[in-house]
Amino acid sequence: MKVLIVSDIHGNYYALEAVIKNVSFDVLLCSGDLVVGYPFPRECIDFIRKNCSYICTGNHDYAVAYNKKSYNKLPLKYRKYANALDRAKELTVDLLDKESIGYLRMLLRERKFLVDGITFYLNHTVPNLSLSYSLDPESPQSEIENHYKGIHADILITGHTHMPYVRKLKNKILINPGSVGEPRDGDPRAGFALLDTRTKQIELGRVEYDITETSLRLKKLNFPNYSLFCLQTGRLPDDPDETFEKGAE
Repeated sequence: MKVLIVSDIHGNYYALEAVIKNVSFDVLLCSGDLVVGYPFPRECIDFIRKNCSYICTGNHDYAVAYNKKSYNKLPLKYRKYANALDRAKELTVDLLDKESIGYLRMLLRERKFLVDGITFYLNHTVPNLSLSYSLDPESPQSEIENHYKGIHADILITGHTHMPYVRKLKNKILINPGSVGEPRDGDPRAGFALLDTRTKQIELGRVEYDITETSLRLKKLNFPNYSLFCLQTGRLPDDPDETFEKGAE
């Protein structure tokens, strides 16, 4: 059985669609952040609600569901983006109906479940810490082991960092699939992870897709500049108001 793992879609439906169309899978899992950043949040929610077997909430899902501000919850290095994120959140709310917001309110913080005899644990960040906590790819092994020492599962799934990685723990495997909609590792293609439950092989993959329609709609709706910058470059700008147009290097 092939398990497709996605995270951090952020309203970028065309990125999600590209992954779904290009990757063969049996079960779909999502580790949160369906919304905020890109202009198709309802389409993303509708698809995930109908097709995803297991999902947990992300920090932006929670912010939209309960109308929360970003600043006080952001790590220090990201606080300069707070105003832009709050603007993106407000625009996202305007694009959603009550049913979609109600769905976000139903999402759980963590999930534990079986797929083909394998126990999975799903959490946007890590157990018992803020939804804005970042477990970075270079985190020390001892730190990661400590976060998950009380979790009895074979496969641990996280997200939030927008950086894909796989880490082997003592008797567990930690997977971060990166971001479908807003990668931040310098590769703007949509990211995902694919686990084969028979062979236990894990693939961290990328899919290229057309960003034309998303770019036009971002501009039309006056989304913050960081959204278009990330869409084009696969990384956050140093300045939240920085712009970037391909071909202008």
